[in-house]
Amino acid sequence: MIPFRKRGMYQAMQNGVFGFGAICGASFGGSIADYIGWRWCFLLQVPVSVLALVLGALVLHDQAGGYDIRLGFGTIWAKIDLLGAFLLVTAISVQLIGLSLGGNELPWDNPWVIGSLVGSVVLFALFVLVEASTAAIPIIPLRMLTGRLPVLIQIANNFAGLAAYAVSFSSLQCVGDGPLG
Repeated sequence: MIPFRKRGMYQAMQNGVFGFGAICGASFGGSIADYIGWRWCFLLQVPVSVLALVLGALVLHDQAGGYDIRLGFGTIWAKIDLLGAFLLVTAISVQLIGLSLGGNELPWDNPWVIGSLVGSVVLFALFVLVEASTAAIPIIPLRMLTGRLPVLIQIANNFAGLAAYAVSFSSLQCVGDGPLG
């Protein structure tokens, strides 16, 4: 929904919101849980989510072939890539099961671990086939993955995300390892 020219600006805003949440989220959540109650940590997300939905509707505009409520819900449901969404969620879930079991609960050469990892690769391949042939609006348009610039942008984004999570998790592990922890 966002053109390539404006994608850097939107990603910078997203990274800023993520950084603010990573820095202040635990403190705000702990204060809310201490003073108001833990249930309010979830209930206070409702007005924030409604505000984000309204702002998103005002700022982002539908691309050609997008959803138009005047067409009716049957037409809208026909444009939603349900099979692609199901395959993507299932592939990621099966992969996470294999990665979390491997080396922790079961050895890496266990048939359950190997089977879940192979199954996730098969599901990802089916997902790519569905995305290439769907009549609906695809979850991940394959045209985003062709050409030198989009591929380099995706690779850079993946490495930036991996680095951010590596720093986040390694700093969390080091808490308590020092002389005061």
